[in-house]
Amino acid sequence: MQNDLFGFFFAFLGGCIICFINFLISRGVLLHRAKLFSTISIIHQVLNVGYLAALYFIADNTPWSLIYLLIGGALGATLPMLYFTGKLLKLSDSAKKREQNTIIED
Repeated sequence: MQNDLFGFFFAFLGGCIICFINFLISRGVLLHRAKLFSTISIIHQVLNVGYLAALYFIADNTPWSLIYLLIGGALGATLPMLYFTGKLLKLSDSAKKREQNTIIED
């Protein structure tokens, strides 16, 4: 049981890294090509599903239970989104205000 919690923790950390990578991709697209923002959801899904599939396939080669790995990975990939979504919303709002200011000045 305690050994499985280590697997949960490591999978959770890996999921947090995947979530951070998704945030970086979203931030980059939002800053440079905001109109393409909705099209990058497929990239997010591929990263998330690929990570969970990798956990599934490597679970037999680890001392940890598959269930603990998958739950840790899923939580790690979704819980940090609560924080990162707020940051992206603030970034989007400031970009819209900047855009409106430039339109008014022209």
